[in-house]
Amino acid sequence: MKKMNLLAMSLVSAAALSFSSCSSNDDLGGGAGTQSQVKGFYMTLAVQTPTSNETRTAQSNETNATAAESDVTSGTLYLVNAKGEVAFSKNISKAEWQESKIPTQGQTGKTQIQIQVEKVAAGATYKVYFLANTTDSKPWENNIITATSKFAEPYVTANNFAMFNQNDATVDGNGYTVVFTDANKEIKTPAQVKYNSKTSAIKIERIAARIDEPNPASKKITAYAGTNATEAEKRAMEDALKKVQGLELTRYAISNLANKSYIMQKWTDATTLTIPSGITYWNPAGEFGSENKFENADRFTTATAAFAHKDYVFENNSSTSPSTMYFEYKVTLKDMTGADFPEDGTFYRYNNVIYKSFADILSAYKDVQGLFQGQTAEQLKTELENAKKVETGEGAKDVETKLADFRAKYDIEVFNEGKTYYKQVIQDQYLKKDDQLIPNVIQRNSIYQLTVNNIFNIGAQVPNGEIDKTALFYLDVTVSVNPWVLNSQDVNLGE
Repeated sequence: MKKMNLLAMSLVSAAALSFSSCSSNDDLGGGAGTQSQVKGFYMTLAVQTPTSNETRTAQSNETNATAAESDVTSGTLYLVNAKGEVAFSKNISKAEWQESKIPTQGQTGKTQIQIQVEKVAAGATYKVYFLANTTDSKPWENNIITATSKFAEPYVTANNFAMFNQNDATVDGNGYTVVFTDANKEIKTPAQVKYNSKTSAIKIERIAARIDEPNPASKKITAYAGTNATEAEKRAMEDALKKVQGLELTRYAISNLANKSYIMQKWTDATTLTIPSGITYWNPAGEFGSENKFENADRFTTATAAFAHKDYVFENNSSTSPSTMYFEYKVTLKDMTGADFPEDGTFYRYNNVIYKSFADILSAYKDVQGLFQGQTAEQLKTELENAKKVETGEGAKDVETKLADFRAKYDIEVFNEGKTYYKQVIQDQYLKKDDQLIPNVIQRNSIYQLTVNNIFNIGAQVPNGEIDKTALFYLDVTVSVNPWVLNSQDVNLGE
């Protein structure tokens, strides 16, 4: 099923009217030549801004939106005839909206405004759309907006979130209609918007999704209780459990953020979300480095508190570029006696075993000839010290490049300053087919929260270090979703 959470509401209502004309699409305005062209009809536009007072029917884990995320400060009402032409539109300015707030928005979120409609046909049926906090000529068509930054700006600025008709399995965004009769020429009897022949609210939703700072609920290695690990994997996990004192989430980042979005949500079929073609992804995963090298560290956000920081992004369903969260943890080992770098916590992993010094590795492999190209423990330490130094001058290599060279040269994992990395594809929890989650989807007007429940092993040495069954670090994720729609995702790191 598609999105199942009612997130934002815009209510167009007034006194009830009796309709004498047919409301089928065949009779939309512009069709019948006998219909008279008249002026001076009235509508009362009553908008319930998206304060999350109502939820989509499938969800019960409601999360209230902030005023900055919910406030409608301006908008455009569109009446569209059978030919797809805009028969009437009304731009509601910020000043008009402010004057019409009944009461002040933030209490009930209700805003009511009277609109005089001109150049529409009496007895004709018009589709009704409402676009909040941005402008577009025909937002119900396949019109696209493009972000100016990786986090969907300028469509997610405070008190100015772009919103449009909800359009999913629950609500047909094209299903709102209005018919004008002679009675509507009186201000006391304005026209009503209907949905399925009943007076209805126009439900609008935010075009963007929200991804919150992760919750590091687990701060230590947890004994693995699963049954699908190999014996080698189990030994590696047991090694980490024995040697790691704790882990602290220091930073995180989000990759593969779409720079484009349809204004109205689009679907290929009942369960297949459609995103625009020609998307350029902000923070593409490949720009965070290779298997041995860390790049663009400045794109990571410092961790503060669970769910504290919020980023707003466009929806995505790419199988090749899924929106993904990176976690950076600082690892503290239980015993750093005799460590090569006790001051900053740098340690190594060789053949899936954690070591604090090259001397310990060489001792464990004393029967192996020519290990690490015959270098002594002191020579290896000195070489790594030089790699960790910041160079200056023309042609100087940066630290991450030198560390990558060292890792590749000796085929060893170096966890510089004790930092390790995990990554997890962000996953919507409500879009399913045959009771199975459809992978790699994030949807508009949804909150995604990832909670780390368990960490079974230390992660990769760099963000894009290999994550597969040989690397022995995995994410076990549970997602929750709220309306907005909250997607809370529980994560087991290193499984």
